[in-house]
Amino acid sequence: MVSKKWHTALCISLTAVLLGGCWDNRELNEIGITSGTAYDWNNNKWTITYQVINPLSSSGTMGSGGESNTPPFLTFTTQGASIMDAISHSNMTSVRQLFFAHSRMTVFSENLARKGITDVMDLFLRKPDARETVNVFISRRMGRDILDQLMQTSKNQGAGIQLMMQQEANLSSYYPGIRMFELAVNLASESHCATIPEIKLTGNEIMDSTQEIEVTDLPSRLELGSLAVLKNDRLIGWLSVKEAFGLTFLTNQIHSASISIPSDPKKGEVKDSSFSLLHSKTKVKPKWENDHFVMDVNVRGGGTLLQLSGDVDLNKSGEIEQLEQNINKEVLAYIQESWSALQKLNADATGFATLVHRKYPRRWKQIKAAESWDKEFRAIELRPHVSMKIERFGLGSKSFKSIENE
Repeated sequence: MVSKKWHTALCISLTAVLLGGCWDNRELNEIGITSGTAYDWNNNKWTITYQVINPLSSSGTMGSGGESNTPPFLTFTTQGASIMDAISHSNMTSVRQLFFAHSRMTVFSENLARKGITDVMDLFLRKPDARETVNVFISRRMGRDILDQLMQTSKNQGAGIQLMMQQEANLSSYYPGIRMFELAVNLASESHCATIPEIKLTGNEIMDSTQEIEVTDLPSRLELGSLAVLKNDRLIGWLSVKEAFGLTFLTNQIHSASISIPSDPKKGEVKDSSFSLLHSKTKVKPKWENDHFVMDVNVRGGGTLLQLSGDVDLNKSGEIEQLEQNINKEVLAYIQESWSALQKLNADATGFATLVHRKYPRRWKQIKAAESWDKEFRAIELRPHVSMKIERFGLGSKSFKSIENE
């Protein structure tokens, strides 16, 4: 009898737990949906800018007839002696509790990146409501300037920039984009290096009013710039677009790209033709030779000839092979230029340390104990090999110029 009463009481207790409801529920009108954040370091203080979706903004196109002309998002800034101090001040500024589950981007200012981003990384990895899949960017100016800028083709600026980054990766592959968790993994890897794309304004004026974007062209817009190189959580230098492009080849992150080449290198270095690279694969094999590491880099790919100039007839023997050699030379130049820049910075953004660790675990144990990877990295010999194939060249085998001269 006692046992039956005990089971009944237990069932009632469990049922009461299930009927407790959502203890941490929050109504939509009580939260501020954050689409982007920016972290700055000025005058020995943290400055954090939040980009919050404006609930009063219409869901239609901004500035169209009969619709609200309020901005699609609002920004506000807080300061503090520590990063959590600055975050806590947001409760004194916003009437809504910030909600980060839909955040799309995070911007670090150059000042903060030079100081170090350890505190921000720790915050994202420790805070339960932080989103580790946000796209990360670096700006040479205040991060708030980036979050204030409106975009013509996207009401949600964070989503627009995310789409711009995805489109660049799929169509151009100049920049190896990075998300917060990938940044943490790279900085915690054997190389302790990572790269972050630069986001910048093309002009000095910030377009932060809805009336200003009701024109066909903006005097200032957002675009991708250089590629920032971080080592041990600090910004140590920049790579140009060409150097960044070479890095995407070295790290096997090419999806598709357009490569300009000369149709006839004997007549100068005028790049009057274009090759569309549709697929590419890079394999890197480390070797230990004569007291230093050698990296055999094999790049293979194929694509379509999009533009052909000069007096070229692809029906002639050796013409296609000559164009393929020109493509190989261009890709090799990108790789060599990128490798030279990384060695000057002494930054293993290629992730070669991980490859060495996997193939030579005992030697890596010695390198780690002596903390000598920087020395080993500077002594690495790179041996790149490129093989590109022109798989299609369209309906005509001759350039239009050669047809005119017939």
